Amino acid sequence: MQVVLAKNAGFCFGVKRALQFAEDAAKQFGRVYSIGPLIHNPQEVKRLAEKGIVGVDDLNQVEGNYAIIRSHGVKPEVFTLAKEKNISLIDATCPFVKKAQSFAKDLSEQGYSVVVVGDKNHPEVEGIVGWSNNSAVVVENPMEAITVPLGDKVGVIAQTTQSDQNFQQVVDVLKKRKENLTIYNTICHATAERQESALALAKEVDLVLIVGGLNSANTKKLARISSEAGTPTYHIEEVNDIDFSWFKGKKKVGVTAGASTPDWIIKEVLQRMMEFTDQEERTEVTTETASEITANEEAQKGTDEKPQNDLPAEEPLVEGETQNSTEPSFAEAYDKDIKRVRRGERISGTIVQVRDTEVLVDVGGKSEGIIPRSELSAYEAENIHDALKVGDQIEVLVLKRENDEGHPVLSKRRVDQEKNWERLNNALETGAIVTGKVIEVVKGGLLVDVGVRGFIPASLVEMGFVEDLKPYVGREIRLKVIECERSSNKLVLSAKAVLLEEAQQSKKETWEKISEGQTVKGVVRRLTSFGAFVDIGGVDGLLHVSEMAWYRVNHPADVLKEGDELEVYILALDREQEKISLGLKQLLPNPWDTVDEKYPVGAIVDAKVMRTAPFGAFIQLEPGVEGLAHISQLAHHRVAKTEDVVSPGDEVKVKILGVDKEAKRISLSIKEALDLPGDTMENSPGVNEEKAKDDFPQTSQDEGLEVTIGEIVGKDLTKE
Repeated sequence: MQVVLAKNAGFCFGVKRALQFAEDAAKQFGRVYSIGPLIHNPQEVKRLAEKGIVGVDDLNQVEGNYAIIRSHGVKPEVFTLAKEKNISLIDATCPFVKKAQSFAKDLSEQGYSVVVVGDKNHPEVEGIVGWSNNSAVVVENPMEAITVPLGDKVGVIAQTTQSDQNFQQVVDVLKKRKENLTIYNTICHATAERQESALALAKEVDLVLIVGGLNSANTKKLARISSEAGTPTYHIEEVNDIDFSWFKGKKKVGVTAGASTPDWIIKEVLQRMMEFTDQEERTEVTTETASEITANEEAQKGTDEKPQNDLPAEEPLVEGETQNSTEPSFAEAYDKDIKRVRRGERISGTIVQVRDTEVLVDVGGKSEGIIPRSELSAYEAENIHDALKVGDQIEVLVLKRENDEGHPVLSKRRVDQEKNWERLNNALETGAIVTGKVIEVVKGGLLVDVGVRGFIPASLVEMGFVEDLKPYVGREIRLKVIECERSSNKLVLSAKAVLLEEAQQSKKETWEKISEGQTVKGVVRRLTSFGAFVDIGGVDGLLHVSEMAWYRVNHPADVLKEGDELEVYILALDREQEKISLGLKQLLPNPWDTVDEKYPVGAIVDAKVMRTAPFGAFIQLEPGVEGLAHISQLAHHRVAKTEDVVSPGDEVKVKILGVDKEAKRISLSIKEALDLPGDTMENSPGVNEEKAKDDFPQTSQDEGLEVTIGEIVGKDLTKE
């Protein structure tokens, strides 16, 4: 059976610090009282009692002159009462809790309504509420956040052991109620790390042992997380609680522990498991894990050995007293677990406050780091409150270990730039597309912001030539990296490369899916005298002028313009030559299909003269439908020339003499549609009836009129 210890298990540095304070004080003063249990672990409490560290409920039970404030912290009233009773307090409040208390105090003094996200019965939360002058309200979950009373200004603080998920959900609800919130994410990330490790462990093993006090909130939370992952989970306080029948048939067993579980208990559990399995098979514990346990135990074992640290003391052992200069301070014990930042180091941190001129970041050090506004990106500096939020995880570069006030000076801009160069170099190698915003037109092209400044040559902005680049300023465009040289700060990009690649891909996909007879959507790209070129998905097809409408179109511009979106019909495909013939009229109703119904013989309708010829006039009944009025049907008198009676554009009334739907011919008469006041040809002056009969061939109304070559030119041939 293999035993796996979680990556993060056992004491956090706040608990270690409190225990070190207590043990050093007990050794120095003989007996020390802790206000409340110093740690939620019965076995550890018993061990501490044997060393002279006694837990009491309040200061009234303290019999000596010394008391220690546990890592959970207390209300400010405790300090006042201690002075009245002449009790010296050793403040072992966890630095993360101290920070939350400080925020509660500042917000309350500035007139804010303070909301604490956490367990209202937890001593840490009770203490934080006390530092708000007891005005803070406690919200445990998003449901409570819906109804909690809020003032004009609202500040939000987290219990240090809260889950990030619950805290964010509560904040989201409050944001819907109040647009402007002041938010301090005071969650101790050691808690989150233990929870993440427990979940990862549960997914890896067949069974999980959670070691820690049965009343410890953070330990119970680990057990719940493991159990919800679907892995058999057992919560034990000490080694004697183990039932070895649990391990039957298990190949891999995981062990983790809450933040209040001492290393010596964890090691006892691991050793007993090894002894048990030695009877059947050798238990395997990773070397790294075992060595960590041993190292932690050695650091905790005994109180005669003082921790060595080269940092100067920063806080006295007891409030109001001076520490013996020959002995290490409690601050030194605390400093052992505080991250020491180094100039030039890239580290991660959490934003805890956003100000107008700077951003405060928790990087795990003694003090929050400061990012001056000048060390943010241009956008972040300009929109500091919108771009950066409390609780955001960011990576920064240490510019200076400490300023005059003891805060590390950090830069986010420089880390972002370095990351961006790495990203852009990777995009050059892989051909990935990046997005940037055009910020300026310069000689020969555009400057674009892609995290760092890059240059787009004018010839690489579009697939064709662009005369005016000014409209591109402010646009977000997609680009490919052409050149990327970090050492010389050179970055050349191309929008054209993206467009060409997309056009090629679109063209390929279009050819794969189109076929003759399909109706597809397209965009008119170019007009010519003979037709229009229509883009139907990266492929241009020709829409000939003759296929645009059922009527005669003189020029494509009479029907279409560039940029028009329309549906077209695929008439023919030539895949080898990559040519496509398109039609538009095929998708429109053919007026000749219903011409016999709309224009029955004998009907008189309004029409328009389109063209004239020696033999008559072509007259449009509607777009796409034209008929012929023979010269003999233009007037009741003899007409020598068609133009003597009608001209193109004239609006006239005509009578339908005949319809040949199949041949698409209609015979029309203007004279029979005229209303004459009873006059006849014989009464008309200058008209010879016999001559008129010879000059104008008679056409049956029922047969319609069909013009032949003989009728057009025969009269002249006879004269010859």
